[in-house]
Amino acid sequence: MGAVDGVGAVGARLAVYRAVWRVFCGAFAALAAVAALLLLSAEILLLTVLVALVAGTTAASMYSSGDGNGVISRRWTRRQVVTSVTSSCAVATLAIGLAGVLGLSVVWMVVLLTAGSPRAVQWYGERLGWSAAPRRVDAPTGSTADLCRQWRDSYEALRQAKTDRQRLRIVMERQHCLDELGRRDPEGLEAWLSSAASAAGDPGRFIKSQ
Repeated sequence: MGAVDGVGAVGARLAVYRAVWRVFCGAFAALAAVAALLLLSAEILLLTVLVALVAGTTAASMYSSGDGNGVISRRWTRRQVVTSVTSSCAVATLAIGLAGVLGLSVVWMVVLLTAGSPRAVQWYGERLGWSAAPRRVDAPTGSTADLCRQWRDSYEALRQAKTDRQRLRIVMERQHCLDELGRRDPEGLEAWLSSAASAAGDPGRFIKSQ
């Protein structure tokens, strides 16, 4: 099996691990939320809400519009940035509050979940040689209309792909196509993603032509 097929197999295993990790994190978050409501004082819970609101507002105000210096906006939409920052700050505040009641075991659990996250596991594998990093694909070129057409056509190509190697190549092309659209018009891409966008949808109605 070729190198790309090997990366595809590793990607499939990582997808399964990611799903398991998310289920475990969801269960842990639910238990932590119940414990926080039962054990923490109203002052700590109010502080959690305030910290989350301040963090989310700050993230929204500092979000770059993609003028060449905004690295974040090329990968994440404004909603994703605000949601991630707000959730992280809320979880961190709750973890600290629960640590004061239950001890450092709560903090260690958060550290272990972070260290065992799919991104961290993928990073370990690449550094230790357990898996090969996917080969970078050059940024798509052409007009915005061409990129939108490529996005639509690639969906049908992905459905008809016969091998993992073909699927991986098409998925990488689709990802880089989205990255380029986000670089050209991050607000337009965010608007499309927020409009119940589908994998076969057309972002051309929201993206400014270039």
